[in-house]
Amino acid sequence: MNDREARRQDMFGRVQTFGNANAADFAAGSKAAGHFARLAQIVRDLDVEKARQDGGPATAKEVLFDSLRLDLQGIARTARAIDAGEPGFADRFRSPAGANQQALLTAADAFARELADPAVAARFLAYELPADFVADLADDIAAIRSADADMQSDDQTGVASTAAVGRLIREGMAEVMQLDAIMNNKYARNRDRMRAWDSASHIDRAARRAKKPAGGTPPASTKAAG
Repeated sequence: MNDREARRQDMFGRVQTFGNANAADFAAGSKAAGHFARLAQIVRDLDVEKARQDGGPATAKEVLFDSLRLDLQGIARTARAIDAGEPGFADRFRSPAGANQQALLTAADAFARELADPAVAARFLAYELPADFVADLADDIAAIRSADADMQSDDQTGVASTAAVGRLIREGMAEVMQLDAIMNNKYARNRDRMRAWDSASHIDRAARRAKKPAGGTPPASTKAAG
């Protein structure tokens, strides 16, 4: 949700509050009551779409990669110890040089292929790695690939949610326009109520950035030439 949409959603909330506070002024089933009810539903729907846009799959994926990184470090460290008695062994289990996620996943796949040989895995088990360390590595790789699929699905959901937010904002503005006509007629002789309505239905302007002086920061004071 962008800033323009957020300011309109805030306005919808204020209008909804106004409607609740003054519900006794409007008969059940009246036109005004119907517009307030539809606006209330729009506010609820906007909250749902906003929640869909604010999900955290990227954060969950980072946690999975942290776990994978620890797996690889432990395996590589043990491989270097084995290498002391079997020169060249550690070359099969080199940790990726950087922290790039794709590099980590590529290295994990390579480690998993080597460890598929029970004789190779047994060398690591002799160094007291957990009995299920190979399965743990495979599970971490599978979890990351599953998270990738989830994120692609979330991206598609995000696109749909963005479109839904735009539609709901337009529908909400149409409801407020109808209510504005009704309020101006209903409260034409009630200045206090009209001021409350104008305040509720007002859309705040976006904050404007201060312009920098063309010639840089002016001096604090300027003396007149004498």
